[in-house]
Amino acid sequence: MVRAQQWTGFEAAALQEAMRHSIREFAAVLGVETTTINNWRAGLSSVTPRSTTQAILDTTYQQRATPDDRARFEQIVAEGEAVWRGRHRSPLPSGTTAAQPSDVHVDTPPSDVGVTEEVLAVLARVQRLSRSINPEVVQQLQSSTLLSIAHYETNDPAALVPALKKQRDWLSELMDECGHPEQRRQLFETASETSGLLGYIAVGTGNFSTARAYCLESFHLGNHAQCGNLMAWARGIQSFCEYYAGQFDQALLYAEDGLTYAGAGPQNVRLAINGVARAKGQLGDTEGVHRAVDGANMMLSRNSAPAGVPSSISLDSYSAAQVAGNAATAYLSLGMPERVEEYVRQALPEMNDSNSPWGRSLVLIDLARSHVVSPEGDLDSAAHIMLDALDTARGTLMTQVRRRGSEFVRDAAARWGPTAQLQTIRDMMVSMNSSGLEHG
Repeated sequence: MVRAQQWTGFEAAALQEAMRHSIREFAAVLGVETTTINNWRAGLSSVTPRSTTQAILDTTYQQRATPDDRARFEQIVAEGEAVWRGRHRSPLPSGTTAAQPSDVHVDTPPSDVGVTEEVLAVLARVQRLSRSINPEVVQQLQSSTLLSIAHYETNDPAALVPALKKQRDWLSELMDECGHPEQRRQLFETASETSGLLGYIAVGTGNFSTARAYCLESFHLGNHAQCGNLMAWARGIQSFCEYYAGQFDQALLYAEDGLTYAGAGPQNVRLAINGVARAKGQLGDTEGVHRAVDGANMMLSRNSAPAGVPSSISLDSYSAAQVAGNAATAYLSLGMPERVEEYVRQALPEMNDSNSPWGRSLVLIDLARSHVVSPEGDLDSAAHIMLDALDTARGTLMTQVRRRGSEFVRDAAARWGPTAQLQTIRDMMVSMNSSGLEHG
């Protein structure tokens, strides 16, 4: 049910009463100050909440209020403001008048000296508990971080780093300042996503120590946010880090642990195919790869699989094309070129230079390498595919591209010896590596 009119302070107060929340509880649900709730209750119909708060009230009414809550809300609104005021007025006992502060006599023992450092310390702690951050600031931080994750495939990661580091430091300050439980949870979520992004970017530059630190922080921040999906997401990045660091046993452990946090959630597909299947491929576990690939496809059928190719670090599910691309990598590690080509054919049609240039580049490199390990492999075809892959990845110097490109040159040279085609690829790789150093 969507309300067709703006909220007034009276209706907001009516919703609080209908949902049977205290002022503090209702403030926590909405992510506003308790003083805001008090202002609504005092001003009622003469007060109009801000536009951002209007949207929050709509969401609360539609998604958090139960049918009984909404029925009580409609009844309170129908009764009107005067009835509400009468119900919430606190009449004085008969024959009494309100006392002014100067009229009050407090009978206290001589030992009570009034203001003390202890009293001030306790009151300061109470005040810290009630401190909150502007909800629009929290919302903007959340939305901009999610946008960076969603557009990661087409952004320049190096350009993101300075702002992400600054945001991560500021989030620490905000978490220290904020006493509002719901806002703190939201800040922990955004901090987890920010650290995860920084960790993922660090893997791409080969800075594994920094990547491990950020990924560990991301996992623990997700735990503080009490968000299993974020914890699974962070474990996926940790697995990704260890895979490219050559620690395949550790990559497998992180992926399998991540699956315990993912449950039936969207990260389970990514953990199964990008984590478990690829690590088992490097470890030579053929049956393990078969099971992981089949499991990922089964999970994909149960999730709301996105169309096309979402970000490789999306908080939502992998797509069918991403599952196929990672399956190709796993089977390449096992030396099974027919399986590689089968899955590449499934992945490539969905991947293009605009929606997933890096993903397309990596899939093409796997296809080129499958020609190297195939008995019928052809150097000219392999070199042509490899040059196409590097051209797609031009200007994007990720560890993934450099590592797999170097492996292609090594394996092709071992099979066919030094050739002009391989020298061209080697020169292009050197150029890409130099560009990577310039970009930090």
